[in-house]
Amino acid sequence: IRSELERSASTSDEEKLDYADTAQSEIGDTLRDATKMLEAARRDGDADRVQCLTSRLTSVRALQVVTDGASNAMRGAIENGQADKADHEFRKIAVALGKTRMLAAEAQQFDAGATVQPGETLIELLSELVSDEEEQGLLEQLALDHLDFGMDPPNVSPLL
Repeated sequence: IRSELERSASTSDEEKLDYADTAQSEIGDTLRDATKMLEAARRDGDADRVQCLTSRLTSVRALQVVTDGASNAMRGAIENGQADKADHEFRKIAVALGKTRMLAAEAQQFDAGATVQPGETLIELLSELVSDEEEQGLLEQLALDHLDFGMDPPNVSPLL
């Protein structure tokens, strides 16, 4: 993202417009790919994949709205000779595209099963550093969670 933002200072108006078109196209492609992954997850009945992909898809849709609005505003600013506003909108597009690429990578990783499932904890101990007895003792200590009340808190956050 940083290189995209730094580029805005030396980018011509025509390059900004081309970049906006490319960004809109790439975000649209990401939406189509994520939708296909979500449909496959629903067919497979995989609730975890559906949840993950739904959240990524929702975020990408929001970024598409931001990109479309910024693209239109940038075009208007360029037509009206408002260079600062055009640069601002260009940076919004660059940030939205960067976030979209990140979400696409996360969705692909999760779709391929490359992540730890929610609620799982991954603990890796190096056997050269810890003996079997010490490892067992550490694992027993980790099993005792004084803050575990046997139930999860309700989902009250509007962000979940």
